[in-house]
Amino acid sequence: MRIRIELKRLNSTVIDLNHSYHIASLIYRCIQRSDPSLSLELHKPGIKFWTFSKLMVPERRFRIAGEKMIIESDTVHFYFSTPKAEVATAFVDGLLKKPEVRIGGAEFAVSEVRVVREHEIGEKAKFVTLSPISVTTVRDGRTYDLYPDNPKFYENLRRNLVRKFVVLHGEEPSDCELEVKPLKIKPKRIRVKNTYHRCVEMVFLAKGSRELLELGYKAGFGERNSMGFGMVKVV
Repeated sequence: MRIRIELKRLNSTVIDLNHSYHIASLIYRCIQRSDPSLSLELHKPGIKFWTFSKLMVPERRFRIAGEKMIIESDTVHFYFSTPKAEVATAFVDGLLKKPEVRIGGAEFAVSEVRVVREHEIGEKAKFVTLSPISVTTVRDGRTYDLYPDNPKFYENLRRNLVRKFVVLHGEEPSDCELEVKPLKIKPKRIRVKNTYHRCVEMVFLAKGSRELLELGYKAGFGERNSMGFGMVKVV
């Protein structure tokens, strides 16, 4: 399920430029408010099976001051996506129970929550990221972020989707093949709490397993999806 959340600005809004952690905190608070038992389950280690976009400002009506974003538009919005209906239901229910929300120190009122039509995903699709993709590798016991100039980026991206599929469905996908061809790449460095992560915004072609492509579209490509990485749309 794919949801668009529109927020109305309630004050002179200054928000952290690296605001994905604040949106993630909002999502967890909403789920906890609606379904405490589900919230407890989701706080355990493991894949959460949702992702969300960056905060989007109409006509880019904002200014950057250091690590802050000064929003000048009356409204902003973001997208949330999950293949798990119970997660979407709990998030929306919790959001509507308390429609005045805080993202970091900024205050907003929920003005619209709308289900967005999902595209039917086949064995080939062109995607653009709505939040950057994060892929890592482990060497000598340490975790390193990868960029698309490293072939391991694509293999680890594929393996991550296979792992998600197995956890979600309890079995391997019928097809585990995935080929990703980047068309446009923009390296990013995103702070989550006190840690910076190298990641990438992309336009890319993907072909292979329909099951893997569909799961990437719904739950996010790459890692750290529930912290606001890896959401895409079809173009």
